Amino acid sequence: MHMSLDTDFSSINYQYLLKVRDVAKQEPDLVVALLGIPKELVAPLAHAPVPALTALTQIKEPLITLRVETWWWDRFLKAVCDGRQEEIDAIIEHASFIGTSPIEEEER
Repeated sequence: MHMSLDTDFSSINYQYLLKVRDVAKQEPDLVVALLGIPKELVAPLAHAPVPALTALTQIKEPLITLRVETWWWDRFLKAVCDGRQEEIDAIIEHASFIGTSPIEEEER
């Protein structure tokens, strides 16, 4: 899908991937969940040279979505709008455990 946006997400894409690259060295399973990539791609990412990753800055569209599951956003935004800090804390605490939805897992 190609999008035409006025906002340039290239530096966000790059910075996020650099951070995920660092995480991949110590917690590969977490990276699988964060990026939604197969486990066999985590090692190449962990060892990718930083200068080579700068190629991502040519991509202006957002490559990363925090959570594509609508139920997650629904729960989070309701808690934010209602000012329920305990619920917000619980959602954020568990966010890293959410990788893919059951439907996506069945399709793989």
